[in-house]
Amino acid sequence: MAGIISPADVKSIAQDGFLFGLPPVYIALQADVMTNVAKPEGGRAPFNQFDHHREFPDAKNNKIVGMNVDTLYSLANLDLTAEPMVLVVPPMDGTRWWIMQVIDAWNDVPAAPGSRTHGDKGAVFALVGPNFKGEVPAGLEAVRCDSSLCALGGRTYTAGPADYPTVHKIQDGYQLIPLSQWKSKDTRYTPPASVAVKPGVDARTPVPAQVFKMSADQFFGRLCELLVNNPARQADAPLIARLATLGIKPGATFKVDGFDAETRKAIEEGVTAGQAAIRDGESKMGEMVNGWQVARDLGRYGTKYAYRATWTFFGVGGNVVEDALYPLGLVDADGKKFDGANKYVLRFAKDEIPPVDAFWSLTLYDKDSYLVDNAINRYALGDRSHCALGADGSLTLYVQSESPGTDEESNWLPSPKTGTFKLALRLYVPKKQVADGIWKPPAVQRAR
Repeated sequence: MAGIISPADVKSIAQDGFLFGLPPVYIALQADVMTNVAKPEGGRAPFNQFDHHREFPDAKNNKIVGMNVDTLYSLANLDLTAEPMVLVVPPMDGTRWWIMQVIDAWNDVPAAPGSRTHGDKGAVFALVGPNFKGEVPAGLEAVRCDSSLCALGGRTYTAGPADYPTVHKIQDGYQLIPLSQWKSKDTRYTPPASVAVKPGVDARTPVPAQVFKMSADQFFGRLCELLVNNPARQADAPLIARLATLGIKPGATFKVDGFDAETRKAIEEGVTAGQAAIRDGESKMGEMVNGWQVARDLGRYGTKYAYRATWTFFGVGGNVVEDALYPLGLVDADGKKFDGANKYVLRFAKDEIPPVDAFWSLTLYDKDSYLVDNAINRYALGDRSHCALGADGSLTLYVQSESPGTDEESNWLPSPKTGTFKLALRLYVPKKQVADGIWKPPAVQRAR
């Protein structure tokens, strides 16, 4: 091999292959972990079944990083290898925001049916993978996914705990039904009471750590396996041809010990370089605007393999900008990280208040993206928080550990007493000026 391909080329191919292949390997491993139960329980569910989150997270019930406190989640991992799955969405009241975001094995979003696209009347979809050659029955809207492994990021707007019963009823109306079991909109399908659990799954070690611990054999071997039912796209053909020179191709058995020592070393170095590129890419996950990291191209990565791999590793499942934009506040107006020892002010002029067709919120997280315990159990503010506006129509939010006083307490977002934190500004169904980059989030100012 060394006489045919130089070690430098081998390293380059392995690095590019690691970045290219990280999304399906990561998402498949995450699916193994999240489906490793016999029935829905404990925040997990078997393949092709919903895991419904029935209440908002708080600082004490905070198992998943970066969860919002705007919606209740209905999540599912899908395996469309054998047949399509029918997704039933029930009718809702006319003001209820909902979404069923489809995330494929490449961390792209081929479709995201929701209230923006389908309104409040409900709908029935056939989620179709690449292996299906039949006809979609009449009455079903086809949603095509070019990977057999995919996920549903379902979310339903929830006004607060008093709204739970209504949202629970909606969640119970969401259904996933194998196409072979589908007969009509009125069919009630009951999933198996128990399914076999895949052996050997590590459900304790975080998925990112597991991926970076994989040997080249394990990583590229899993990629070869996954490429069979989750094929690369036409635009990937040049890289697929390069990977084939190392025997990395659909259905192949990849073994590093089949190469000479120099080539083996170059492959391992390429994997290490790929991991370093992802770590280095964390600070480049979007443009920095007034201290906020803003990415408007999620779910549509094309051939930006390093960027796609980084987003998968640090934030799998991003929304397309038409549905939601999540600027992440990392530093204040002076470029310094937020510190709980300080007081901060975020002021929106009247024409700066987030322009949305649905709703918006500002959530505070600690450095690891978990909610922060506070005396009033308030984790977010938004357009439903009854914040007080200034006489000029502006909105000022106070981000600090102690109350700013009775008059401003409605606009107070508690921060930790010490340590760094971050802010997530969520805009649901943002207006066109957001997607176009005309609207920009204002800088967070340190109170002097």
